[in-house]
Amino acid sequence: SQLISALSKILEERSARLDLNRPRLPIDRVFSMSGFGTVVTGTLLDGHLSLGDEVEILPSGQKGRVRGLQTHQKKENTAVPGSRTAINISGIETESVQRGEVVVRPNQYQSTRRLDARFRLLKDATSPIKHNSEVKFFVGASETIANLRLLGTEELNPGEEAWIQLELRDPVVAVRGDRYILRRPSPSETLGGGMIV
Repeated sequence: SQLISALSKILEERSARLDLNRPRLPIDRVFSMSGFGTVVTGTLLDGHLSLGDEVEILPSGQKGRVRGLQTHQKKENTAVPGSRTAINISGIETESVQRGEVVVRPNQYQSTRRLDARFRLLKDATSPIKHNSEVKFFVGASETIANLRLLGTEELNPGEEAWIQLELRDPVVAVRGDRYILRRPSPSETLGGGMIV
């Protein structure tokens, strides 16, 4: 159909995602396949992964090896940045991996509990946000509770932007330029988001 050919044309003209040789895959699903063991899925960012590569799961620090790769149900020897990827990892138990963790190459990333970011409060937010508010923080496939520190102001009104620092309850893997979302825990409401610096 016309739609499919139009989409194909757009995809062909798009430049390939940058390969910074620092792969990371935020895990959105974990399951076990009989005869294969642990499989994780997500979108591969910032680098490629190949069969046989040693990998680490952060923040837990478990190490394993890439035993199999699939992108869009097709077996691959190498998965490239931007691809939806399933990784069969040997040496790691399925039960010890959870959604929100990140597959990386060893010694390339560190998890952190503190982030600096630019934040914009949505203009239709029901109320201002105050310094030291408790919020839900979402980045990649991870979600945790955070304490929000407003820098240079005590209160942020709907539609306004500010520099913030987030103190996270659980460690996450994030890099400069990653986008994130904040929600109010109760009553539940999306507050806004921005970019990690």
